[in-house]
Amino acid sequence: MANLIHAFPEMTQAEARSITRKVFCNFCRALVEFFIVQKYSAADIERVMDLEGTEHADEALRKGNGAIILTAHIGNWEVLGRRLVAGGYPLNVIARDSDDPAMTGVINRVRREGGYKVMERDSSVRSAMRCLKDNQFLGILPDQNTMGNCVFVDFFGRPVATAAGAAMFALKTGAAILPVFSHWEPEAKRYRTIIYPPLETPLSGDTDRDVESVTAAYTKVIEAEIRKYPDQWLWLHSRWKRTGEAPEQGKD
Repeated sequence: MANLIHAFPEMTQAEARSITRKVFCNFCRALVEFFIVQKYSAADIERVMDLEGTEHADEALRKGNGAIILTAHIGNWEVLGRRLVAGGYPLNVIARDSDDPAMTGVINRVRREGGYKVMERDSSVRSAMRCLKDNQFLGILPDQNTMGNCVFVDFFGRPVATAAGAAMFALKTGAAILPVFSHWEPEAKRYRTIIYPPLETPLSGDTDRDVESVTAAYTKVIEAEIRKYPDQWLWLHSRWKRTGEAPEQGKD
């Protein structure tokens, strides 16, 4: 709850407690759905999740460089992947292994059965580059603490270690970065996924500077989405345990 109040200093303790309860409820729903959707057909997936903005995805594929699907741990990112596959989009995702190898195997099996390829984060560079060159989609969720290749950029007013992979892949391949987020709509009792227009960031020609500016830009996009749906982001994760002021603190 402390991170929530820091991110929203105008929030009262009562409001923070209310959002915290909703965060747990949304996370539990997403967890249960992760296993339930194994039995869903493509039609079932389309029934539980709307998909908007497909024109941006189609345009990216027409250009032939693939696209980086930039999302976050908000709403239901797992069903989002299946929804893109149900829509006919070739999807690969970079995922962090669980601390439990057995659970990693279960999770990755469920994901692969959903129709998309899973790449291990620590050995995915070559595979990621290949899938973009093959005009496919590469899903990346850079909203958690990282000890790997990162830059420190602002997130809710604090510099945090942020994975720079999406920026580097985009700069090397010319792939568009498409922000894509799903969120739960309680009244409709279904998810709504929106594919936004590609991220556009002025480039300087200096690779290091451009990686940092692109990373900062997509982190701001993620922050804006969290501000719209603060009760649906995974605040349970310690996002700020490694900051610019304490770059060696904590482990991923």
